[in-house]
Parts: sequence; C-alpha cells; structure tokens
Amino acid sequence: MVKKILAVLVILLLAGFLFAKVKYKRVASSDFDFPTEQTANLAELVKQRAVDAKPPNVVILLADDLGWADVGYHGSDIQTPNIDRLAKEGMRLERFYATPFCTPTRAALMTGRDPIKLGAAHAVFMAWDNGGISPEEHFMPESFREAGYQTAMVGKWHLGHTIEQHTPNARGFDHFYGHFNTDVLYFDHTFAGGHDFQENGNSVKHEGEYATDVHGNQAARYINEMREPEKPFFLYVPFLAPHSPMDAKEEDIAKYPNRLDTPRHPAKTYAAMVHSLDEAVGDILKALDDQGVADNTIVLFFSDNGGYYNFGGVNTPLNGGKLEAYEGGIRVTSVVRWPDVLPANTVNENVISVLDVFPTLAEASGVEPLNVKKMDGFSRWDAVTGTGEKDRGEPLYFTSNVPIYNKFQYGVLDGPWKLVQHVNHLRRTTEVKSELYNVWSDPNESQDISAEFPEEFERLQNLLDKRLALHPIGGQYVKIQPHPGWRAPNDYAEVVIPADQVKEDMWTGFGPLATTVLQQTHGERGRIKYD
Repeated sequence: MVKKILAVLVILLLAGFLFAKVKYKRVASSDFDFPTEQTANLAELVKQRAVDAKPPNVVILLADDLGWADVGYHGSDIQTPNIDRLAKEGMRLERFYATPFCTPTRAALMTGRDPIKLGAAHAVFMAWDNGGISPEEHFMPESFREAGYQTAMVGKWHLGHTIEQHTPNARGFDHFYGHFNTDVLYFDHTFAGGHDFQENGNSVKHEGEYATDVHGNQAARYINEMREPEKPFFLYVPFLAPHSPMDAKEEDIAKYPNRLDTPRHPAKTYAAMVHSLDEAVGDILKALDDQGVADNTIVLFFSDNGGYYNFGGVNTPLNGGKLEAYEGGIRVTSVVRWPDVLPANTVNENVISVLDVFPTLAEASGVEPLNVKKMDGFSRWDAVTGTGEKDRGEPLYFTSNVPIYNKFQYGVLDGPWKLVQHVNHLRRTTEVKSELYNVWSDPNESQDISAEFPEEFERLQNLLDKRLALHPIGGQYVKIQPHPGWRAPNDYAEVVIPADQVKEDMWTGFGPLATTVLQQTHGERGRIKYD
C-alpha cells in the first residue's frame, strides 16, 4: 500500500514538473523572422496615400484573456500562423495598454473615455446587473456610420443588455451577431442556463458548433455576403476565446500532446482555444483577401487584458496577469496592419492606450469624431507612423477590484514611471502596499525603486488619489455571484426592455441641494453624481 501511494506521489510530482516546463515553454511556432527592436525609420517607411484614395475599411479583432507570450511571434509553442501573419505583414504595437479585465477595456475602446467616469472601472457587467454604459455616451461606430461607413459587430458585447439603449444595435452597429454576456458556454451557447446567441435581437441557434468558429464564420460572412461593396465598412469582432469556460474542440486539443491539463491549469485546453482563435482570425483575413480589400483595410488586433495564468495564459517575461495592474495584466499583444500605408514586419514601442483607439482610427480614416463629452484618449496616429513621441504625455490609470472580497489593485503609468498599489480591506484593518518601477528600463518590474525616487513615488500616489475620487458612490464593484433572487431568462435576446418603455433621461437621484451637501460630506472619497 505504501509503495502504491509513493508511486502516485511520484507521478503527480512528475506531472507538475512537466506542466511547469510546458507552461513556460517559449519556442517559436512560426517560420517568420521577426525583428526584436523598434524599427528606427518608421516614418520613412510609411507610404503616402493619394488625395482621392478611398476611405479604408476598419476591422478590430479583440481577443479575450490572451497572454503576452501566447502567440508565435512572442515565442509560444501554440500555433498562431494567422496572428503571426498579421505581425509579419503589419506593425507590432509592443507598448499597447488595455485595462486589467474585460468590461473597462471594451468601454474605453468604444467611447475613448476613462471607464471610471462610466461606472465601469472596477468590475464587469454580469448577467444579473441592470447597468450598462450610459446612453449619453457616444460610441465609436456612431461616428463611423455618420461618415458613411457600414457598421457591424460579431461576438461578445459585455457593455449592458437589459434595456434596448444598452445593446449593440442602439450603439451604432447596423448589424450585430453574437452574445451579450461573458462566460457563455462554447458548445451550447448558454449562460446560467439562458440561451445567449442572437442576430439583431432575434435568437439564433448553432447546436453543438464551437462559439469561436461561429464568430469567425459570421465575421467572414459579413465581409463576403452582407456588406455593400461600394461603401467602406467598420467591423468589430470581440472574440470570447480564450476566456473561460475552458473548453475546446477535441481535434484542437489533440494538437498539443506535450501540454498537460490539470483541474487548476488547463494548459492543453487553453492552447487549443488559442489555436481555434487563430483559425477564426485566418477566416477573416481570407475573406478580406477574397474580396480584394485587404490592402485598404486597417486591421487592429489586441487582447482586452493579459492572460489569466490559472487557466493557462502565459505573460512571461512580463510580471503578473489578468486582474492585476502589473505589466502582464495590462500590456497586451497588439498588431496593426494597413498594407497601403504601414510598413510590414516592423516594431513600434510608442505607448498607445485602448483609450486612444477611437480617435486614432478616426484620424487614420478621415472620420470626424462626433463625441460631445471630452475623450480621455487622443489620437496617436503620429506615434503609429513614427513621427510622434514615445510617451503619451498623459498618465494612464489601471483599476481592479480583484475577485477577492474588498481587495483592490491600482496602477498609474506616466512616462517611464509606474506605480502599483495594493489595498486590502481586512475586517479590522486596511493593508496598503505600494511599489514604483521604471518600466522603460525595467519592463518586467523586477526592482521596486520607490525608496530611490520618493518624489516620483509621492507624485504618482497623488495622481492616483485624484483619479480614484472620480469613482461614483453608485459605481460598479465586483459581484462574483448573483443575488439569490436572480434567475436567468430562457433567452437573453427576448427579455430586453424596448426603448419606448424606458425613460429617456437618467434619474439623477438627490436634488441639487442634497447633492451639494452630500458631496461636501464625502469630499474626495467619491462622486455623488457621475462625471
């Protein structure tokens, strides 16, 4: 009996050792030779367009929880030839920053505004939440549509779903094919038992079809069959993969026999999910090729946050991962390709934020942004084309109410300086730990230099204090589980409250006098009213 127990222990130890070896294996999976440093003469390589050139098409491909090191051109053993093709034919944006998790990245992408002003900085919108991005906010596809673009979205929304004003078709998308929620099951397309796949408000069924395949097929269908060829198009494809639930096609799992799946680290399944994501990207690129529009199409690929290492994501050599303000959680894999303009196989290390995407793509496309409220992002097209500065000139902020009760992580990035702060509200005390890094000279955040640069340390902490004071009292915080009274609908597409049954204006709560008194009471601990 003792021998059997020892044998089992040896097998488990070997399995753990093999997993550790596989998890961090970084072997190039592509035949492409990629540059390792920023291309020095980007501006000289950018091509000039004719004055009468047609407006470019725009395709945004958003991966979900993809790790920094989970693509071939960053050295992964996962086969990503199509994403690698984008990198070979386009420009790698090696200092592209998102937020630590899903909803705030999507909110920033669509509006160009700081998610903390939208009540969407600390946590995601779950199926049991009634909130969403305010109808008063202007979304990127609205500007593109007004400029004559056809607009479409295929994939995961995650920005509100209970009233019609929150849904994609009300936010500038002429065509929507996808799901409102995250964590939708890949093969039966349900969340909490409720079906969540639709086309423009009408439920659709894809019995047993893998969700990532549906996303790729439907995006390709739009390019090949649904759009008007004479008009430019704006296509947004936010994939679910490789976000949980961890599930993949058996034929894809079989392609990674050297990876080990365990209950805590499904490395083999994760690799198969990324593999399927890459194939869907390939379907979209093929559709662009087949339609003869690839050269005049801006394709932007990036992840909404870093990989979640508990599910198999790898961000090495960057520190940390999803839900964290460390580089591994917010500095994400990103590529932009526009063959008519941008040089191929180049590296760009200028700092660009997801906040900057809306104004940057608008400038590149000649589209006038029609936002009324001021954006927090700004055009970095000059940085893309090599004529701008490396630094944005404005700080970036990162916020995460990590899914541990009353635990928060914050970050501030300003030039090379990076503050990371941990706040843990214990039952009787609060623990605060802060660190300072120079992420230009120390991109892997290996050395806390707060003691050496106390003035920068204090300056960034003061910036963080001011930014966090913008979070409204009613803002969203993490709710891992629903209230016990909540029940999922049979079909999410069928329970959206129509716009004519919803009040047009937001209820502002307390009157002006009470609001003023309450704000004086709260001081800089939060806003009574948004923005």
